[in-house]
Amino acid sequence: MNTPSKKVFIIVLAALSWACASCVAGADTGPQGPQTFAAGSLEMTLQAEEGGIRVTSLVNLEDKTELLAQERAPLFELVVYNSKGEEKRVTSEKGWARTTINASEGGVVLEWENCPDAGLEAFRVTVKAVPNPTAHSWEWHLETEGAVGETRLEDVVFPQVALNETASGGGVLYPDGPGVLIRDLWTQDLQKWQRYGGGWCSMQFMAAFAAPREDGPAPGFYYAMHDPMGSTKEIVLQSKAAARAVKFFFEHPIPNQVPPTNAYVLPGKAVWGLFQGDWYDAAQRYKTWVKSEAKWWPRLGKGGRTDTPLWMRELCAWAQTGGAPQEVVSRVKAFAAFLEVPIGFHWYNWHQIPFDNDYPHYFPVKDGFTEAVRKLQDANVFVMPYINGRLWDTHDRGAEDGEFTSVALPAVTKMEDGAPFVESYGSKESDGSPVKLGVMCPMTPLWQNKVKEIVLRLQNEYGVKGVYIDQVAAATPVLCMDPAHGHPLAGGSWWNTGYWTLLDALRRDMAADRMITTECNGEPFVNRFDGYLTWHWQTDGQVPAFPAVYGGALQMFGRSYGGGDTRDLALRMKAAQQLVYGEQLGWLDPDLAMSPENRPFFKQLVQLRWVLRRYFYEGEMLRPPRLAGDLPTVKADWQWNGEQWVSTDAVLTGAWTLPQEGKTVLIFANVSDAPLTATLDNAHNYGLVHDVTLTGTVLRDKATPPEKLTIENGVLPPLILPSRTAVAWEIQRGL
Repeated sequence: MNTPSKKVFIIVLAALSWACASCVAGADTGPQGPQTFAAGSLEMTLQAEEGGIRVTSLVNLEDKTELLAQERAPLFELVVYNSKGEEKRVTSEKGWARTTINASEGGVVLEWENCPDAGLEAFRVTVKAVPNPTAHSWEWHLETEGAVGETRLEDVVFPQVALNETASGGGVLYPDGPGVLIRDLWTQDLQKWQRYGGGWCSMQFMAAFAAPREDGPAPGFYYAMHDPMGSTKEIVLQSKAAARAVKFFFEHPIPNQVPPTNAYVLPGKAVWGLFQGDWYDAAQRYKTWVKSEAKWWPRLGKGGRTDTPLWMRELCAWAQTGGAPQEVVSRVKAFAAFLEVPIGFHWYNWHQIPFDNDYPHYFPVKDGFTEAVRKLQDANVFVMPYINGRLWDTHDRGAEDGEFTSVALPAVTKMEDGAPFVESYGSKESDGSPVKLGVMCPMTPLWQNKVKEIVLRLQNEYGVKGVYIDQVAAATPVLCMDPAHGHPLAGGSWWNTGYWTLLDALRRDMAADRMITTECNGEPFVNRFDGYLTWHWQTDGQVPAFPAVYGGALQMFGRSYGGGDTRDLALRMKAAQQLVYGEQLGWLDPDLAMSPENRPFFKQLVQLRWVLRRYFYEGEMLRPPRLAGDLPTVKADWQWNGEQWVSTDAVLTGAWTLPQEGKTVLIFANVSDAPLTATLDNAHNYGLVHDVTLTGTVLRDKATPPEKLTIENGVLPPLILPSRTAVAWEIQRGL
């Protein structure tokens, strides 16, 4: 992966306001005094010590609070391997022969040079920390250089920060699925460690929050990679309950070259920043960056994503089942007739091969498939069959190796020893052995052409309106080491660019009324897919941070609906959460939604979404309404990987806006078995003030005429919600 040199050099440059008079220090031996610099309200103190440099203090100048934990984290850690394959870890704090701190009007430069104990005797690293005073943030950059000697660089852990209870007492946000807010940090040690780019680490930011305050929003700490290419990285949150400390860091695998070097440039920049608010405010800060720099932000026009067909943008519900045409057609048509709106149908097992077996040989289709597609789409059911976007079965002709070795193997991702990466998902070969599926490299023309061929055949020959390409935004990048594929080895952004090339070529040849979707919600593919299957959003404590960033940029659809003793309450909780998050509802067996216990609530939510549909493809998410009153919570087993108990408020809330029209909608869904009354506690977030002319409308479903909503001097009436009911208040600013 990368190899050592004989000199190490690290520079941190910061354009900042100074709290010190002396801004230059350097030493081959002993320590110097602390030096303090400020980026707006975020003040940082650096200390050159024997063999290293430490960040000794991080202060919020607004309230003079120290943010760092008592046990400070090293600014960086280098993972290196010697010629014997032994791992060593080198931190920024010790072992260096020379360190300097240089500062000017433009910033601070930190240098570390030569670490003999690690075999780094001719290796250079440059780290730059640039302040953004208006954003109260530090922007960090890092570079390394040097030839490979006895030690090679493998990973860079940068930047690390350990926060104290003052900074994190209100909880932390991790980008798992839609975003998970973890409030209970001190009962036990916690770790969230995921590779970025898949459904369980969907975005490149985390945040910590101070404990809530009665006199206003709490201070927050924003921690992010602003990496416009979405390069491979691990995003890590660790808490220590006894120390009441939380550590954030990114671990970056080095993209190796052939021949190898120890040169590395951090992609984009890392950001430490202050803000006021909660998870929504952190998401808006990330959204501002995404819209300006990320290579996956889509082009939005009047009506939202104009490259997504209108029928897909307008869909409100999904059926999900599988089998032969005679097993699915009548049931799915009945579902669409029951809901009285167009629906999508995610069709599994439409092919003759078993599921998760003999991929990618999906043809021939099952008898009657073509006619079934026509009948369904004539009935306002848009058909989307399943294919896999990553895998080739190693025994792809029953229990035999048909084309894997002769055709696919050169294009499969490889480990360092040349062995292919393979995965298993519980499916069995005809002889009872586990199906082993090779992970294909998206940089290879073979795989790019194969996926395109399958999708276009389904759309053009069989007439389906959409194709679901599994795993692309779910499974994370594989650190492929095959130099024949023409990409840097292991880390870097090549995994994304390979899929971008594949999907761009596919979209160029797709008819304008067709679409493609994929699994989960890894953000690097937002502008290449028309929809993300959010079936895995099943975690207790989740918040809609992803919709707050990407609402209107693509359609999110689907949850996994399970069984169990509380399945009907779980269905109401999930469907209501889908509605307020802006997702297309369902992705479930029609019989479950149409059961006597569930049919009135599910249908009403779907029809309410139909009435509001423009908000979800043309608008943006606002901060969810906060209700005052003695409101209960509900709890049910959501059946994700076995038991998964989830608690939510009995009334789930959401807010969306069509800013160009001055319209806002507040959505409320009571999932409980009791009528509830509440008042809005954050009306100011929606322009509800005394001196603004506002009109309001109450919306319920397609069949119920809109009612007038009385707004007097910016004050809304109490919210009165019957059990198992949803309602929307649409507010129009006066023109």
